[in-house]
Amino acid sequence: MATRESSKDIAERDETFGQFNRLLALTRDEDDRGLVLSMAAFAEDLLGRLLCAYLREGKASADLIEGFNAPLGTFSARNKAAYAVGIVSDHQYADLELARKIRNEFAHNWEGCSFEKQNVRVWAEAMSPSRIIEREAPDPKHKFQQSMACTLVELQYLLSSLGPGKRTVQVIAAHLSTKPPA
Repeated sequence: MATRESSKDIAERDETFGQFNRLLALTRDEDDRGLVLSMAAFAEDLLGRLLCAYLREGKASADLIEGFNAPLGTFSARNKAAYAVGIVSDHQYADLELARKIRNEFAHNWEGCSFEKQNVRVWAEAMSPSRIIEREAPDPKHKFQQSMACTLVELQYLLSSLGPGKRTVQVIAAHLSTKPPA
């Protein structure tokens, strides 16, 4: 007898948004710290995958993103690099920077943290309103959640359009020589 798949199972297998759907399911019942750390970790990973997909294939590109002491191994470095090469927009960059600050506040405060803390509240409220969710966020936690969800959906969609056979960085190298090309 065949079993019916749940909509959750189907959503998690979606080629473009499966990982994002799993993130939403994971964070649905998380406390503030779990929500922030999970969404920020997903953003950091997604930025790494975007950069890898956009850069030329090869060990040199992979070494920039992954591995011990990788120059683009942090959330901050990945966000800056993605912005510098035009992968993320001004709004996405600013929101990811605010999310990084919020993440650091939650990650490095052993006594606990919440969206009621003054600087966390200010950073969350400074995030862009969601471009895909029409209702206004009622509080800083939901503003963070909606803004991040919007940015992550946009970046996840962009990832599906990058990579071999799709859009990648264009090689603009030039060689100068007094000899004709061979």
